[in-house]
Amino acid sequence: MNSSLGLKSLKSLSLALLAGVLAFALVSMTASAKLNYFGASDKSGKKEDKEKKKAKSKSDDDDDDDDKDKKDKKQEKESKAAQKSESKPASKDAEVKNSAAAPAAPVNDPMETVAATVETDPVPNGGDAADDPAIWIHPTDPAQSIIIGTNKQGGLAVYDLAGKQIQYLPDGKMNNVDIRDGFKLGGQNVAIVTASNRTDNSIAIYKVNPQTRMLEKAAARLIKQGIAVYGMCMYRSAKTGKLYYFGNGKSGEVEQYELFDSGGKVDAKKVRSFKLGSTVEGCVADDELGHFYISEEAVGIWKFGAEPDAGTNRSQVGKVSDGNLLADVEGLTIAYGKDGTGHLIASSQGNHSYVVYRREGNNEFVRKFRVAEGGGVDGAEETDGIDVTTANLGPAFPHGVFVAQDGFNDKGNQNFKLVPLQMIIKQ
Repeated sequence: MNSSLGLKSLKSLSLALLAGVLAFALVSMTASAKLNYFGASDKSGKKEDKEKKKAKSKSDDDDDDDDKDKKDKKQEKESKAAQKSESKPASKDAEVKNSAAAPAAPVNDPMETVAATVETDPVPNGGDAADDPAIWIHPTDPAQSIIIGTNKQGGLAVYDLAGKQIQYLPDGKMNNVDIRDGFKLGGQNVAIVTASNRTDNSIAIYKVNPQTRMLEKAAARLIKQGIAVYGMCMYRSAKTGKLYYFGNGKSGEVEQYELFDSGGKVDAKKVRSFKLGSTVEGCVADDELGHFYISEEAVGIWKFGAEPDAGTNRSQVGKVSDGNLLADVEGLTIAYGKDGTGHLIASSQGNHSYVVYRREGNNEFVRKFRVAEGGGVDGAEETDGIDVTTANLGPAFPHGVFVAQDGFNDKGNQNFKLVPLQMIIKQ
């Protein structure tokens, strides 16, 4: 009797222990399933957020809206540069070649590369700030020529040919800048500098003091445009000798103003206006041939007559996605040659490159290139404004210089790169 009860007790205890083990296993499996479920949900949510961020399009406004994209791409560039420094290429030529593919550029789009020999000091503002350069040629000592660059977050900077900033004017959100010499003002021939001031939608006007190489204000009054200003360029008519200012806006508007002397200061009057279908900014005028070129950023390059009575007839020079240009189409500049020859150069921002066309005739395509890293100077990517001169600027640039804004400078805020012109155009 006692022996039977002991056996039953032992069986009961065994069953209880087994039940406990099974219950513990069931609880553990349930907890694990819940953990896996919530973990998967969290990862899925993070992936969706990442895809949303990647899908977020870049704003057309190039002030503060682009800062995050610029910062991300700059960090990507710095990371690549750090990796490159750990395994240096065998030669300088190899270094330039290996750095030719800029961030986000199509890997199946090989093209020639050149390297800048000088870069300017960075602009004082961070984010998307530097935009457009203009070159002033010193009348007696070309080596003392200067580069004038816009800071669309707050002013104009003046640099010498070594890239050192020698003047800064905090006069407003200057977007684009251009220059023409030989303007009669107060009985003297002076070089006139104009810029599009987005702070108050006005035409900023200066003259260059050849002794100091500094800019001096020269506007007769506050000259406001009838549009929200964006890009601009200047034109001097070979027919009349008159000087003009072209200003444009994000909605495709173009206004042409005649500049004139008013008591030793520069005044302006509107003489023409027309409209394109979408955002325009970069433009350049051919003073000798009388053409006006303008970039419709998502479409391509248009060629109009530059005289105020030229009307709206136009022809297309380059088209976005034609194999050469990728949106946005930005800065334009002209390298003048002999007897009406030369080259029109455009910034193809979408693949960090520059496209060269013939200046004469129907502007036949010539070549395209990138500004890559080399000689201790980083390359130029996502360029807005450009300028060029074929003049001898002394020992540093005896055959002229090409200047490009760099959207992702690796040494701080944005700046401008200077490339000897013979690397681009064989003369």
